[in-house]
Amino acid sequence: MIRWRLLRAFLTERPSHFLLAVVLAALGLASAASVLWLRDTLIEHASRQAEGIDLVVGAKGSALQNVLAAVYHVDVPNGNISLADVEAIRARPDVEYAIPIALGDSVAGARIVGSDAGFLQLYRARAAVGSDRLEPMQAVLGAEVARRTGLRLGDVFVGVHGLGETSEAHDAHPYTVTGVLAPTGRVIDHLVVTALESVWIVHAEHTAATEPEATFALIKVRSPVAMATLPRALNALPGLQAAVPALESARLLAVFGWVVVLVQAFAWLLVGAALASLLGALMQAVARREPDLALLRSVGASTRQLAMLLAVETGMIVVAAILLAAAGLAVVPFAAAWLTGVALPWRWGGGVCWLAWLAAATLVAALVAMLPALWRAARIDVVEQLSERR
Repeated sequence: MIRWRLLRAFLTERPSHFLLAVVLAALGLASAASVLWLRDTLIEHASRQAEGIDLVVGAKGSALQNVLAAVYHVDVPNGNISLADVEAIRARPDVEYAIPIALGDSVAGARIVGSDAGFLQLYRARAAVGSDRLEPMQAVLGAEVARRTGLRLGDVFVGVHGLGETSEAHDAHPYTVTGVLAPTGRVIDHLVVTALESVWIVHAEHTAATEPEATFALIKVRSPVAMATLPRALNALPGLQAAVPALESARLLAVFGWVVVLVQAFAWLLVGAALASLLGALMQAVARREPDLALLRSVGASTRQLAMLLAVETGMIVVAAILLAAAGLAVVPFAAAWLTGVALPWRWGGGVCWLAWLAAATLVAALVAMLPALWRAARIDVVEQLSERR
């Protein structure tokens, strides 16, 4: 009974100490778990978008720029390549498939991609409404494009040059919506897909090319040996550059590695501040309750039992912080989508796994931080405290 009264007193006498320790620990745990989850999610997201694409072949220039434009559709290409070159690559025995794509225009910020049926097969995309056949000047909308723009079957729209909504519009060449794709969770959800010929028709007046062109070829090789030798062979050809999406994505993520380190350091600083606040609260609690602790010692309470009392108090703070951090962690995907405009896939497993590891480490650290308070409680002069009570 006395132990429960002491425990209740700790929570109610100075609630500000309790709340400060909980909030600081929760912020630290949520921050650390969030940045680790975001790092893992971005790596997984990048890998998923590049699934089935071993090489990107485009015009010579920046390899990273070509990958960003061809795989993630967040950059502009270096230029165009001849469709004849794409066909020559496709005919190689070490190439499983080579899918040509042509870029250049957009609608409502969604890129218009000219390609063939292989592009839809690459993303395992099927029509949820209408048809997924790619015909000249007909458009198949990704699920997110249809949701965001409100375009439906039979609607007519025109593309604008580039990715800007205020760029030059191709009013003379409207597209007709003939299908809407089912959601895939991949980048095609944010694209408008049409036939290669559509891009040639729209840009016939704006190009000096005398033969059909594509912007990129998305390539799948047949063997690890081909993966090692084909990029070098293609890079030796005039006007062509082969980029490996996996390598370029890894380089891009490595650039932001220091950001992860800084955020993690700040998160652990918050956890350290929470532990310091917890230690201060425990030391003050021991100082205020020395007479009660002395009474416990006089009736036979051992140092182990006092340690259990302090451990329960410490554990309550850590558990409260974990619950608060878990609630905050659930908001992270929505905050990330709002800040970046990219809906990252939320999987409770990843975030909770990191939170569990961090929480276990924090609990151990909190119990270690409890030791000075326990040392002080063990050194209480029982005779002196009881004589003062009389």
